[in-house]
Amino acid sequence: MASALDVLARDGVAGITHRAVATAADVPLGSVTYHFTTLDDLVQHAFEAHVDTLASRFEARLASCGDGDDLIGCIASAITDDLAGRPNELAVTYELYGGAVRRPEIRRLTQRWMERAEDALAEHFDRTTARLVDVVVEGLMVHTSIAQQPMSKNEVRALLTMAAGGAPTTDTTTTTEEIP
Repeated sequence: MASALDVLARDGVAGITHRAVATAADVPLGSVTYHFTTLDDLVQHAFEAHVDTLASRFEARLASCGDGDDLIGCIASAITDDLAGRPNELAVTYELYGGAVRRPEIRRLTQRWMERAEDALAEHFDRTTARLVDVVVEGLMVHTSIAQQPMSKNEVRALLTMAAGGAPTTDTTTTTEEIP
């Protein structure tokens, strides 16, 4: 799966082949075609592994935030450290979103991912706020990965604070810390 995800990040769904995955994994082509008879099956399994990795990491990050901890800081770190810091994962995520537009089985997988994220957030916020914060997290992922001028961690914190129902507590224009 790691090799399939590498190929997806590099070439997208349109460029994935059994041969490319076998080459990336340094295994015989027959090994890949034996386990994944169709490319759709290979892509589906790769996306399932990807979603489980991202959702589990997000759930663990939020679960580690205790009542006295800086929850907005935990979520900001999930964006800036866990998500934006891994460009290949972001590339695979875009492929996942593109697939969700066209394929119902990918849409269902993406929906389960959104539900897991919202459930993790709902441990700390009411359900409506959890959904809004999740939407902001998703939007920030897109923005930080394609923006020519990266957002600072403080800007991310300010946006999350507003989504969570509070006013920003920092001046977002004075920081130079940038998301990688």
